Amino acid sequence: MVRPSQGTGLNRSNRFSDKGKMAKSRLGPLQGGCAPAGDEPGMNTVTPTAADSAAPVPRMLGLRTVLIVLALIEAWFGISDAPVLFGDTSHIGSGIGSGLVKAHLAAHPVLAVAAIAFASLGYVRHAIIALGTIIIMTWLSDMPSVIAHGLEFKSAFSAVETTAKVIAFPLIAACAIAYAAHNEHLGRATFLVAVPTLFNVVLIVGFAIGVMIYGF
Repeated sequence: MVRPSQGTGLNRSNRFSDKGKMAKSRLGPLQGGCAPAGDEPGMNTVTPTAADSAAPVPRMLGLRTVLIVLALIEAWFGISDAPVLFGDTSHIGSGIGSGLVKAHLAAHPVLAVAAIAFASLGYVRHAIIALGTIIIMTWLSDMPSVIAHGLEFKSAFSAVETTAKVIAFPLIAACAIAYAAHNEHLGRATFLVAVPTLFNVVLIVGFAIGVMIYGF
């Protein structure tokens, strides 16, 4: 009987041990091997490119445009009334009522310009709050006259104007500011702050048409 030599047995054992090491090295990442964090088997990681990260994302472009237009109109209203502060203010009166009127005349253009800046930079909530504050301050400046002379309901037009300016507009502004403060229903809030501005524009256009037709 021929027995295998001692050298042959050692060679076979070395081969088996080498095969075991190769199998472990192949299965290492799947059996507790040190895999990079986040690289799970079967998962492909996507790295954002420079072009993707640099692409601008439009944010409520429609609302921003509407708010800028409204703020521009309010800035025109405020700048048109601001020279009253630099002239004879005796007709405004004195006391708290006069202070409210003067505060409104001074803050109106500032708040309108702030609304333009906020809307241009994408701060829709802040622009809505600025426009709503203009409406509230306008209402406060009208209160001394209302307290002194009462509500005017002499005609259908004066009744509509008084109801809108004294009752409806402050409630509208309060709702819009509340929506913006809670970052809810910004489209609805934008519509609400647009109502007083559009109402005033309609009054001015109607007055201009009346002057052209009737000459008064």
